[in-house]
Amino acid sequence: MTSLTAVSGSNAAAKHEPNRYGVLSAAFVVMFFVASIALFSVFLNPLSEQHGWTPAEVSLSYSIFQTVMAVTGIFSGRISDKFGPRTVMLVGGFVFGLGWFLTGIADSLPMLYICHGLIAAVGNGLVYNPALTTAQRWFPDIRGKASGILLAAAAIGPATLAPVANALSSAFGVSNALKILGVTFWVTITLGSLFVHPAPADYRPKGWEPPVADKPTGIAAATGDDGSFDFKAMLASPRFYVLLAVYAMAASSGTMLVGAVSSISQEHVGAVGTMTAAAFGAMAVSISTISNFLGRLTFGALYDKFGAFKCLSLMLMVTALAMIAMSFAYNAVFFVICVIVLGFAFGALLVIYPPLTGETFGTKHLGVNYGIMFLGYALGAWIGPRLATGLHSEAYGYRIAFYAAAGVTVFGLVIVLFLAARVKKAGTMMPAKK
Repeated sequence: MTSLTAVSGSNAAAKHEPNRYGVLSAAFVVMFFVASIALFSVFLNPLSEQHGWTPAEVSLSYSIFQTVMAVTGIFSGRISDKFGPRTVMLVGGFVFGLGWFLTGIADSLPMLYICHGLIAAVGNGLVYNPALTTAQRWFPDIRGKASGILLAAAAIGPATLAPVANALSSAFGVSNALKILGVTFWVTITLGSLFVHPAPADYRPKGWEPPVADKPTGIAAATGDDGSFDFKAMLASPRFYVLLAVYAMAASSGTMLVGAVSSISQEHVGAVGTMTAAAFGAMAVSISTISNFLGRLTFGALYDKFGAFKCLSLMLMVTALAMIAMSFAYNAVFFVICVIVLGFAFGALLVIYPPLTGETFGTKHLGVNYGIMFLGYALGAWIGPRLATGLHSEAYGYRIAFYAAAGVTVFGLVIVLFLAARVKKAGTMMPAKK
């Protein structure tokens, strides 16, 4: 009788277990809309003109947003691990939409920074991390592909919605456009979040077994502990700081391109035929976004085949070479090629790091751990744009900035190669706990 009851219970659990591809699809919808921070560039000049603010003053809200989002991600991961991702994402969707709506009525810079840089950023951090890490737990067999699909959504979302945002701004004015988007984000993220379910503990897809190197051994195997690090154990590990530093180095080059590609193109190439310099700059932004999207999808598949360190090494090497090539890219065709290569390589970074964090420190506490690791990207987002503006000069243009970014990237590559050798020698991705 006991055996029959156990079997019956097991069958019932399996029957009611959500379809993991349905969860991935719901998370895709959520990521598509929550990644809309990139739309803020559409409102940069309209907000400046409407309120008499300088572009630099308005763009500061973007930097504040990135920092607050990263810090919020740490706490959202911990809350999500405790209460489940759906609740956190529903709250986050409301806060995110509210932040955009209130930005539409902001009439002073402090109010802009509070509504967009703080409120919308908190909502973004509450949604982004749980959506990404939940998918990672449902797909331990294809971590890279799952990460690539979701982060591809984060790339095509802004590319798709940017024309919509511009059309809304032209038709209804910038303030009303922000309000409309705020309501839209709240509704769509709420609907997607309703279908996101947490994976069962130690979930394994049918017919899949983790690689031998990833299986717990010794005391861990005897006690059932999978060896996962909580955030305190992760912060006590030197490997965390190594990976954090590499994340910041790699992000510096990518964010420098994203933040300044239009300005760089106008200075390096200028007008092309009947196309004005500004139009060519806008085209360069679109090309960078599309190549970034393709890079995310491609490296998601490459990750599962070749592993984190090979993919990360390839991404860093290509980025360094393309940065050097960009310093000589004064021809339109050559410039576009460099933009494509850099965008493609940068697309790999956000795909690689979530599964890399899970493989290195375990998935049990991935929500919190990746939230902390993401601070590396936030740091790079502060460094990269300032490399472009700080090292730009009348005599050399952006050339010194390109060389500096390439140097930082090469240093990151050396660290990754050294770390890969250590992992290979140890025979496991996980470091020893302190």
